[in-house]
Amino acid sequence: MDRDDYKPNESKPAPYKPVRALSRGLALLQILNREGPLSVQGLSNSSGLNRTTVYRLLETLERDGFVQSGALSSSLWHLKIGVKSLSEGYDHRDWVTQLGAPVLGKLLKKVIWPTDLAAFDGRGMLIRETTHKFSPLSNHRSMVGVRWPVLSSSLGRAFFCYSDEKTRASILRVLKASNDPADRVAKDQTHVANLVRVTRERGYAQSVDETAQGISSIARPVFYRGQVVASINMVFFSSALSPKVAADKHLSDINQAVAELEENLLDSSDVFKQQLEDQAY
Repeated sequence: MDRDDYKPNESKPAPYKPVRALSRGLALLQILNREGPLSVQGLSNSSGLNRTTVYRLLETLERDGFVQSGALSSSLWHLKIGVKSLSEGYDHRDWVTQLGAPVLGKLLKKVIWPTDLAAFDGRGMLIRETTHKFSPLSNHRSMVGVRWPVLSSSLGRAFFCYSDEKTRASILRVLKASNDPADRVAKDQTHVANLVRVTRERGYAQSVDETAQGISSIARPVFYRGQVVASINMVFFSSALSPKVAADKHLSDINQAVAELEENLLDSSDVFKQQLEDQAY
């Protein structure tokens, strides 16, 4: 009998009962994918599940690397990059995970402070790889999937200020249309122009107590064939180091990491190159 001729016996009962918890967990992932970050109450309203059930499902999904509560004090839950493992063709993975993680691992051994690798995702700087979970100097263990604003984070400033004029104009259009208060400064042309000039003259981007109280960072852009595709930062306590001191001590290490990643990008597989060249901002 050909497979096309086969028709299941619809009257035959299923040998196993459906796993309701699995269906509910997948439903939460679908809601977050469709609606974006939500609170537990928001997920409860959208799914029809009570808050206790939602909490239990989120804790399981978080443990398995599919969701994460918002950065720092935020109560919103969002998807983590782990959900990509559920999508077709993820065998290739992306260049950030394959090429960035080893570079950050080497950098951690030199600077000890946590570092992040982020790329612009159309709304802000999305952290794709991090050493926060390995650094003894980090207060925040789960940073992958956290999104920082472009114009007030060192990651965003490094990406924006070193991009070409066309890319900056494209990003500014996105930020000006945003409802996020952190993006309002995009409408101040004088501020933006000074930010680009000062950052380029300094040689690195910096942020002091802007993304989190008591936290500072410095960052450098990552280029691929003349286009900025990501940025790498180093995060430290404002009470321990000033950006200038941090740069004097560790900027050369960060620059070496950036250079290694850029070289790896040029030598990367055709799959990664296509991902990079398809990016448009």
